[in-house]
Amino acid sequence: MNKLKTTSSMLLSVSRVLLVVFVTILILVIPQLNFSEYVLPTITSKMIYFLYGCMIICGIYTLKIVFSKEIKFSISKIDIALFVLVFYITLNRYFIQSQYGFSIRYVELLGLSFFYVVLRTIAIKNYSWLLLSVVVSGVIQAVYGNLQLLGYYDSNHSLFKMTGSFFNPGPYAGFLVCVWTIALGMYLFKDDIIMQVQSHKKNNSLFLNDLVKFVFEYIPLLGVISMAIVFPSLQSRASWIAATVSSLVLLELKYHFFKIVFKIVTSRFQKMAVISILIIIFIIGLFSLYHYKKASSDGRVFIWKVTTEMIADNPVFGVGFDRFKTYYMNYQANYFAKNGETTESLVADNVYYAFNEGVQFVSENGLIGLVLLFFVLYILFQTKSNKEDQAISIIAKTALLTIGIFGCLSYPMQILPIKIILIMALALLACLDLNVFELKLSQNNMPLSLYKTMFLLFNIILTINQSIYINTLDKGFKTWQAAALPFESYETVLKDYKTAYPIFKNEGDFLMSYGKTLSLAGKNTQAITILEEAKQYLNTTVIQTALGDAYKGAKQYKKAETAYQKAYNMCPSKFYPMYLLVKLYDETDNKKQVLIMANNILNKGVKIPSTAIKEIREEINQILIKYKNPLD
Repeated sequence: MNKLKTTSSMLLSVSRVLLVVFVTILILVIPQLNFSEYVLPTITSKMIYFLYGCMIICGIYTLKIVFSKEIKFSISKIDIALFVLVFYITLNRYFIQSQYGFSIRYVELLGLSFFYVVLRTIAIKNYSWLLLSVVVSGVIQAVYGNLQLLGYYDSNHSLFKMTGSFFNPGPYAGFLVCVWTIALGMYLFKDDIIMQVQSHKKNNSLFLNDLVKFVFEYIPLLGVISMAIVFPSLQSRASWIAATVSSLVLLELKYHFFKIVFKIVTSRFQKMAVISILIIIFIIGLFSLYHYKKASSDGRVFIWKVTTEMIADNPVFGVGFDRFKTYYMNYQANYFAKNGETTESLVADNVYYAFNEGVQFVSENGLIGLVLLFFVLYILFQTKSNKEDQAISIIAKTALLTIGIFGCLSYPMQILPIKIILIMALALLACLDLNVFELKLSQNNMPLSLYKTMFLLFNIILTINQSIYINTLDKGFKTWQAAALPFESYETVLKDYKTAYPIFKNEGDFLMSYGKTLSLAGKNTQAITILEEAKQYLNTTVIQTALGDAYKGAKQYKKAETAYQKAYNMCPSKFYPMYLLVKLYDETDNKKQVLIMANNILNKGVKIPSTAIKEIREEINQILIKYKNPLD
């Protein structure tokens, strides 16, 4: 009996260690993944392997529960607030909204929710190591980015030399600025963290103490230096602002600069002067950053302006989680159809994100979602922790602040590695919360064995079902990628699309690619069906022009004109939809519209000169010659 207890106790200890180790590995590895056999590899490969990792962690977590002598649930106000928010998002997505599609973001949300539950069971003493793994992960990315800049590795975007393992410098900068905050916080509060880690060690040898001190002092310092080297090359204003604010907050909390200044400055006039100088510096800084990439800034402002119309039409519940991209381009097209080709058209393009997480969240989840989100934020920053845990509490809260500031100008909630950091910070604060509700099941309670058995069976069934689903997604993304690669015949490609269709029949990007390929292959009737389905989940100029081509090929000229016109209204600065309209009017002998649209093309200002625009104008001149209306 004693031997059985000893074995059970040993297995419990091993499962606890393994849980921390695998969570650490997951945090370290996921940002690095980018496997080219997957479509959208910087996104999908991270998600697939994160889900596989969660399955492994689920197995270890199950063993931990089975071998525990007692099961303790610790529920904080943060847990309850987050549960209510996720429950509302799910309810709104599946039951309140009239339609929903396949969503990588929602699949990630489910995985992250499980990850949060597991993180809540990890002891506070282990979080310093988890934070350290984030820093190491960031250092690897910083080195990788510099090697891309030097030409040793290719970037993931044709227009940028440095993207890390992300699809462009924006999310790469967002991840690194989160790491910057954690690294700087760990370095500034290294004495507190080192003391905490050393106090929890069973072996109190001098060598281990020195090793812990070295690791927790120099790895965060290496992280700070690595990020500082990379930031200027990324040219991400959102990351610069987030890094500046988070750094000032951490430095103030450590050294109390402003407190010291206002002790020295005693008179009211002096205090007002100091505040005025700070406000002027802040305004000048924002003004400079705005003009640093003015077109980009104007583009974001325009997106927010159009999104307000979407919010006004759906104020209570929004349009549904991850449905912004379904509706936005329709609103942008309506805006230009109503107001004409304004100067704003020069900064308009196909849009998937609102470039402001708050604006996008409200547009998707409505005012009810916003109230619940504010409730979560209120609970978070009201959380109190023990004095000895104050340092990691500050780091977690500042990391959340960093993500929030970066999210005001970008899209961190689309990036899995950033969301992993977010979830870790939330779980850490929940673990630190002093006001929690606890429920214990011990060996003396009869339901414990029954609970363990039920929990084991539930997790076995869940793991089997989820492994089948993840494997299906894995194969589906690879098949989709195979279809998107250069090909010899349409038949081979369409066979791949047909194979992947049952998996992604509600995925806008997939249907767009599938429909466009059908149109190019001359299968117009099928193309129309697929592209009309695509519009239910995504709408872009690519879908509209492909739909126009399919309708034109099917001799449905009025519908073709409507599609081309919609594409033009979406992005009036683009020449291609106008060119397609000219070709359509030429084919249908509509001389009047040919002349009007052709002259519009030839007189149109060029946003970015290109060979394609030059060739379009040359062909338009040839068409005008045919209509005896050459333009000099």
